[in-house]
Amino acid sequence: MTMCGIIGGWTPRPLPNAALETALTAITHRGPDDSGTHRDAEAFIGMRRLSIIDLAGGHQPIFNEDRTVAVVFNGEIYNYKELIPPLKRAGHRFTTESDTEVLVHLWEEHGTDMCRPLRGMFAFAIWDARQQLLFVARDRFGKKPLYLTETRDGGLLFASELKALRPLAHAAGQRWTVRPQALYDYASLSFIPQPRTVYNEVRMLPAGCWMLWNGASLREASYWDPPLTPKTSLSYDAAQARVREILADAVRLRLRSDVPLGVFLSGGVDSTVIAYEASRVVGDQLQAFTVSTGDPRLDESAVAQRTAAALGIRQTLLRLEVSPLEELQRLVRQYDQPFADSSAIPSLALSRLARQHVTVVLNGDGGDELFAGYRRYVAATWLDRLRWIPAPWRRAAVQLIDRLAPPHRSPAAMARRLLHGTLQRPGARYLAWTANTLFKEDMPAWWLGPPHMRPTEDWIETLLPQGVSALDTQLGGDHWIILLSDLLVKMDIATMAASLEARSPLLDHVLAEFAVTLPDHYRVRRGQPKAILRDAYRGRIPTEVTEAPKRGFEVPMIRWLDHDLKPLLMDTVGSPSARVRDWFSGRQLDALIDGSALQDRNRAYLLYSMLVLELWLRQEEADALNPSGSP
Repeated sequence: MTMCGIIGGWTPRPLPNAALETALTAITHRGPDDSGTHRDAEAFIGMRRLSIIDLAGGHQPIFNEDRTVAVVFNGEIYNYKELIPPLKRAGHRFTTESDTEVLVHLWEEHGTDMCRPLRGMFAFAIWDARQQLLFVARDRFGKKPLYLTETRDGGLLFASELKALRPLAHAAGQRWTVRPQALYDYASLSFIPQPRTVYNEVRMLPAGCWMLWNGASLREASYWDPPLTPKTSLSYDAAQARVREILADAVRLRLRSDVPLGVFLSGGVDSTVIAYEASRVVGDQLQAFTVSTGDPRLDESAVAQRTAAALGIRQTLLRLEVSPLEELQRLVRQYDQPFADSSAIPSLALSRLARQHVTVVLNGDGGDELFAGYRRYVAATWLDRLRWIPAPWRRAAVQLIDRLAPPHRSPAAMARRLLHGTLQRPGARYLAWTANTLFKEDMPAWWLGPPHMRPTEDWIETLLPQGVSALDTQLGGDHWIILLSDLLVKMDIATMAASLEARSPLLDHVLAEFAVTLPDHYRVRRGQPKAILRDAYRGRIPTEVTEAPKRGFEVPMIRWLDHDLKPLLMDTVGSPSARVRDWFSGRQLDALIDGSALQDRNRAYLLYSMLVLELWLRQEEADALNPSGSP
């Protein structure tokens, strides 16, 4: 198994070796242990490696028997041991113990269908010299990134991060320009939605897709789109047993490692379930890592300590001391695009702390998005019932709550968002229930960029599943929007910046394919979100965990903006010469800063988003002056 960063492409004019070296150097953090490249005529592939399995024999690129097929690979194929025997029976010879070698033989055996048996997270590239084909693929959820650009002379380039793609593109004569629609969407979402990027010239290979390039034409196809219907006929008890069975197997596969491994353990259900299943395999030698923030409102370390004791596993307390100013500046450099999920700040710091102890960690990411763990999912189950109330009555209730001016996260504010959601189109409702910052009706007063931007709500509606329940609609949107472009990006960049590998058993695709068949009342039961996962492990993990409300990995953003980040905010966004004021109204930004605007919205996070954007625009100016990436 190999976490790393990859680059590659096919160009009519060969790129200089210096460009390849600069690109690989830019992603050394993704793979500090090894590097390798392979050239063949117009094609090239390269990688940086973080060794996890077969430490001595997993050097990449890896070839087939006659060295006509080569692969570079970022990620892990967890079920590689199960895939090797049938390939050997088909006549393939293996020379390493690495999961990477499975890929070249699967390509020879199955061609573009090779991704279907893979159980893992990955982005890889295969060069087939005999057929003169370049094949690239990305895992089903999009845990591992892959950026693409087509050059002016008809070539193709790709890389795991934009900072590695930029010097390759520059060597091919390409210059990147900021895409206005990306910034428009960012203002509402706080991240750049995939598969497009912040640049006009660059996109991402979509999750669950492969691409084939023959030097003249490109073919792209999806290989995974699990159907939401029909729903399972299993009883509730039988469905719980099936969840435990699949999840136990997913955890078992992800414990394969030749380097130190541990689990992140908070006070929540998801990480506790992972720790429980891992402890059944590893026993009392399992190492759990828990964050202690020192803030009693956010700190779950006491619950996690009691959980570790109940499971009989070892625990290390990681005392998280975050410098918001330093981490924010590090975040802007590391993420390459505007990215304002504030939990990325502690995630970066936590990853560095964990890397002092282990190379691999298992986490609980994905449990909320698979099993409906947020309050908005409970609200979704109420939608159809509330629609029976006449619309004028619902509208009057919203207006009454507005006059009360409840605080942003109060029960009254949540009731208002629920009732207002019944009056909105699906795209607008989705945006209100997730981000709650800027909406289509706000943009005429805010947006200074090119006219006729496509409303973010309209784009969202193109992704939401049709003809299903409101809960499935919300979950489907979260899968293809927030999970893909926010949560997985956050975790990949934060962990890879510290050369730490993060594995997410709850995002096992076999488990996901079962989860989407669960009826609504299995996932939200008697007003309880994530009911089936809680009930599946009730009596197996502590009651204080199964009964606890959802708590996120939050930061004290309001306090940071009022204190730690205030001087930076005023010197940047608050300055008349701020770059962000070329795109968004200075008058509105001033009102946002002084607190007189958008008091019923998530004001602090919108302000933080604008601060991140301003810092990114300044970094982009500097990068544009040095597109080759030279020191």
